Amino acid sequence: MEGGTCTSWPGSREDGSMPPFILTFELVKKESAPLYRPLFRDLMRHGAHKYQLSCWLVNVANTAAEVHDYYQRFLLENDRLMVSELTHNHKHERYHKDTDSWIEANPPFR
Repeated sequence: MEGGTCTSWPGSREDGSMPPFILTFELVKKESAPLYRPLFRDLMRHGAHKYQLSCWLVNVANTAAEVHDYYQRFLLENDRLMVSELTHNHKHERYHKDTDSWIEANPPFR
């Protein structure tokens, strides 16, 4: 991140300027395939939380479009990715451990 905007990779939200995002992947290969390791390492490096199979929560100081474009580069041509803002208007259950704690620590804006 250079000059406060995303030029190559997202930065951590420090000033509260952007909401947390939901990243949903549809991967053509098995999620455990070695070619996806850089993707998952990068998500973890940015403090992302896996809440369902191929679904992550991440809180970075970028727009949804910037986050999408950044993570798209880790994917194969036929993989799919959706990035959406996490809002208070959500409902979840049967998710992975510590999802409530992650959302509490990274609350939605609206």
